[in-house]
Amino acid sequence: MSHYDKIGEFREKYLPYNDIIKMADLNDNDIIIDMGAGDGFYSLLFSNYIKNGIIYSVEKNPDAIELINNKIGTVKNIKVINEDMCRLNIKGFNKIFFSTVFHDIDCRKYVMDFMKNNSKKPLTAILIEFKKNGIMGPPANIRIEHSELRNIFESYGFTLKDHRDFEYNYADIYILK
Repeated sequence: MSHYDKIGEFREKYLPYNDIIKMADLNDNDIIIDMGAGDGFYSLLFSNYIKNGIIYSVEKNPDAIELINNKIGTVKNIKVINEDMCRLNIKGFNKIFFSTVFHDIDCRKYVMDFMKNNSKKPLTAILIEFKKNGIMGPPANIRIEHSELRNIFESYGFTLKDHRDFEYNYADIYILK
């Protein structure tokens, strides 16, 4: 079983991704970046709601790029980008999504400045992260507690719009006007 198969099983069992889609308030014309897209699950899911917009499926792992391309097939509104998010240069997006990757970003300042300077406002940032004290996820010392994540985003001018707790994760929606 691959790493992405395990992630998929976890997602199916513990993450109410349809609730997260509702929280994200996707519409036909959104331009969304799926940061650290993994196997492309969310990119493909977003394509069901974003008919006229674009989903940028950003992933640096070449093995995952192959999985994404196989998964999306002929879906026209997904653009797969094999790039490190610390070097990304996309403009005009109005939504950005991070599924359990923000805690791992070693260039957070770059990513925060990237969002602030390259997006169309209002920008909606959708994040799923592991709870700090949960038994699942990366080592506890690298997880981001909700209050820490909120402080990071608020320091860049974002406002918390929604927060939901799940069994092992939480989801936040932040808005930058």
